[in-house]
Amino acid sequence: MDNQNPSLSGIKVLVVDDNEDTLALTKLMLGLCGAEVIASPTPAEGLEEVQMQRPDAIISDISMPQMDGYQFMQAVRNLPAHNGRDTPAIAVTAFSRPQDRARAFNAGFQAHLSKPVSLQVLVDAIAGIINMPSNLPN
Repeated sequence: MDNQNPSLSGIKVLVVDDNEDTLALTKLMLGLCGAEVIASPTPAEGLEEVQMQRPDAIISDISMPQMDGYQFMQAVRNLPAHNGRDTPAIAVTAFSRPQDRARAFNAGFQAHLSKPVSLQVLVDAIAGIINMPSNLPN
């Protein structure tokens, strides 16, 4: 990491992805930037982690079995405020059409990144959403 990257030291990030390799790599990369990373292989587990761990940010894949990333984010947004409803979130997905981006924002994500995502872009996006007032659109 160069000095241009914002540090994620002290930031707790929940990563939800059903692909074990992607989950492990994202956890490693963000950990190297100083983040405390909670890795969840399923949206159902991720929903529990949001409530128990109260992360500062969520990064979620969209295409997952049983519950997709849109459904996961809608479930997070339906939680009580004290259980993590307002946690800022980033969709990281291969779905990159304008309508996919719009659907992610409508589901409650604050950012939409297309795979593959560079570490710099991901770190910048995390820094952007956690510093952004939650009541303002971007």
